[in-house]
Amino acid sequence: MLENVKIYPYQRTGKGEHKRRVLFRLKKNTVKRHLFPGVKLGKLALAGELCFCFAGFFLGRAVLLGDLMPFGIAFAVAAIQVFGRFGLMSVPAVIAGLITISKGIPLTGSILVVICALLLMRVISLEPKKQWLILPGLVLAVTIIVKTSLLVFTNPLAASYSYFCVLFEAVFAALFTLVTLNGLTALGKRIKKGQALASDEIFCVLIIFGGLIAGTGDLGGGLASVKGTLSRLAILLASLVGGAGVGAAAGAVLGVIPGLAYTVVPALAPAYSFAGFIAGLCRGLGKAGVATGFLLANIILTVYVTGYGNLVSTLVESGLSTMFFLLVPQFIIKEAISSMGLEVADDKEHPAGKALLKEAFKEKIKNWALVFRELSQTFEQLSTTAGSNEEQKIQGLINQVGQKVCDGCAFYRTCWEREFYRTYQSLIDLFAQVEVYGNITRDNLPDEIKKRCARTKELAVAVCCLYETYQINRYWSGRLLESREIVSEQLRGIGEVIAGLPGELEFNVEVGDSGLHLRKKLKDAGVRAESLSISSQGGDRIEVSLTHPACGGRMRCRSVIAPFLSAALERNFSPPAVGCAVNGEGPVCRLRFSSDLNYRLILGVSGMGKGGSLVSGDNYAFFCLKGGRFGLALSDGMGVGPRAALESGTTLSLLRHLLDLGFGQELAIKTVNSILVLRSPGESFATVDLVMVDLYNGQADFIKIGAVPTYLLRDGQVSQIKASSLPVGIIEDFEIVSQARLLEPGDMLVMLTDGMFEACDNGDEHGEWIIKVLEDAAGLPPQEMAELLLKLAQTGSGGVARVPDDMTVVVARLEKQKSK
Repeated sequence: MLENVKIYPYQRTGKGEHKRRVLFRLKKNTVKRHLFPGVKLGKLALAGELCFCFAGFFLGRAVLLGDLMPFGIAFAVAAIQVFGRFGLMSVPAVIAGLITISKGIPLTGSILVVICALLLMRVISLEPKKQWLILPGLVLAVTIIVKTSLLVFTNPLAASYSYFCVLFEAVFAALFTLVTLNGLTALGKRIKKGQALASDEIFCVLIIFGGLIAGTGDLGGGLASVKGTLSRLAILLASLVGGAGVGAAAGAVLGVIPGLAYTVVPALAPAYSFAGFIAGLCRGLGKAGVATGFLLANIILTVYVTGYGNLVSTLVESGLSTMFFLLVPQFIIKEAISSMGLEVADDKEHPAGKALLKEAFKEKIKNWALVFRELSQTFEQLSTTAGSNEEQKIQGLINQVGQKVCDGCAFYRTCWEREFYRTYQSLIDLFAQVEVYGNITRDNLPDEIKKRCARTKELAVAVCCLYETYQINRYWSGRLLESREIVSEQLRGIGEVIAGLPGELEFNVEVGDSGLHLRKKLKDAGVRAESLSISSQGGDRIEVSLTHPACGGRMRCRSVIAPFLSAALERNFSPPAVGCAVNGEGPVCRLRFSSDLNYRLILGVSGMGKGGSLVSGDNYAFFCLKGGRFGLALSDGMGVGPRAALESGTTLSLLRHLLDLGFGQELAIKTVNSILVLRSPGESFATVDLVMVDLYNGQADFIKIGAVPTYLLRDGQVSQIKASSLPVGIIEDFEIVSQARLLEPGDMLVMLTDGMFEACDNGDEHGEWIIKVLEDAAGLPPQEMAELLLKLAQTGSGGVARVPDDMTVVVARLEKQKSK
């Protein structure tokens, strides 16, 4: 009913005439909140007006190519458009700046251009989307019309050069209007919303600042000029804030615009750009590094580049700019970094913020875990109540018999009202008879029903059909119930994994510079790590997980990777097992190294298929898990050949992935069992023999599902570890029993499949021959022990060709880890 409900949000819209004028309105305390906390808003308004006056005055003074003055008109138009009333202060400032550098007709023309442009802005309706095109066009048109008209009336015989100057000034004014509009809009967004500036917006702001510096003209005294000092100060700040790239860009802009003020070729552009680049390279050393790099770059340019300037004036200007640079407050630099979107969270400077973020994330994770647990309980409740309505289903069958057979019969009231309980019991007996014999005809009906019922043929057919439908529905209901139970188990497992994530958040994961550095060093050593992560496991323990192309059993994990990690991280890393622990992984090897392990396993494996076949229904797997745990798993699929190999391989693959994901041992096995039951109930199964060894304390957990005993050899004595349970894939519910043993150095574990018992079926029970071999050959290495047991089983069965079943032997010996 509510599946297709859609919500359409209502947004109030207005016509353009109601929002034509003020395109940017400062909210109360916006500037105060973002830039100057603790300062009164009235003082900020005054400071803003002073900034407009300052910028307007010097941009009005800026001259391009000796004759053109496009900056003042562009800044005045853009300031009013973006900041409204706040921008009006730029108009008298621009006019004042024009008065200081011009006179006569050119001054009159520039002032008239500013006034006419502002009057037209009051008349023309400007939409925000079209202002980027209309304002530059307005400035272009007004400049051409006003200055050309003045030129015609005051000097009718003027040369064509004068008209070209007007045209160029109009074009430059239009372009600078677009740049200034973009730059001031970006600054407005920064003040209003705290948004970081984009790269094109930063470029526009740099051009505005370059115009300001060009407006200083020849101001200065002695060996230093204001233009040179401010240019170098701006480059130093840009290099510190944005690094080498931003420093070089700032140098290029600040060299081009002031350089074009009175010369045709801006020779300062490449010099400033080089100085900014060198200063930016030293950004990692802080202010002192940036200043040193900038001074060295200027000295190099002065010595080697002809025409860059004399050494004394360059050093004086560079020294003054460096002094001012070192005096710039840190909060201004941080604000500039934030404006450019270059903020990097520093956990050391903000420990409280990091702690709050971590706590919030942990709480979110716990809530998600709670959701999955509740979902699991919901499915579990559905599964529990699903079997309680069997009586209702049977009653429904009986009611359907009454509707399909008895409806309209003359004896209906007699059977279903007067003798209801007798009729009900008779139909129950009929359904029981169908359940036992599978079918029923009118001849098989009880004599009592034959005497009472006038529709015996229809009754027999209806009971058989309804019971068959009931069985089909019951089967699929059972499958649905099994599916719900699987979903419930999976959701509970996922909930447990997610609930454990907050603990893993304490791990100090280092996949940044350290991880990249280690990967590069491994590549230099000839190991291409596709992924690498480093995590802390509590205390001084460190765990390294990496994936790289398989080496084909050459044990590069022991000879190359482990020594490299030990030297790089100053810990003792070594593989948890001697011998290649990768089986069935294809071309990729997934490794997990834990630091300072106390123990290691020496492995040995030997096996063969029935009758010497190359395809065995047995499969084994070794896998490294978190916390220094190592798993050994052996599975025997039903029967022999490819089908059995597929069953056992699928079982171990699912088990390994679930354990690696974080599922508990029992839950992982139950999940695998549920999947196999749901896929093909009763048709195929596989045994599971699982041993989990903690290589820090030697604790071993044994889980056996339909598997034969495991043998523990200690000091020449053999003991059996066994459990009785059905293999996985047969029934849905079964109990998992886990046995724990504390292993000691020198202990040997022998895991095998039932084919080893069938091969030497000479009347002894419990594999007595295996016990005798283990006691007699206790000193053999694990690989030789596995081969010896397999060879004796082959001999006992009468040769390879007469081996009655698949056979596999897995041997593991616990040893103390060698200290380095």
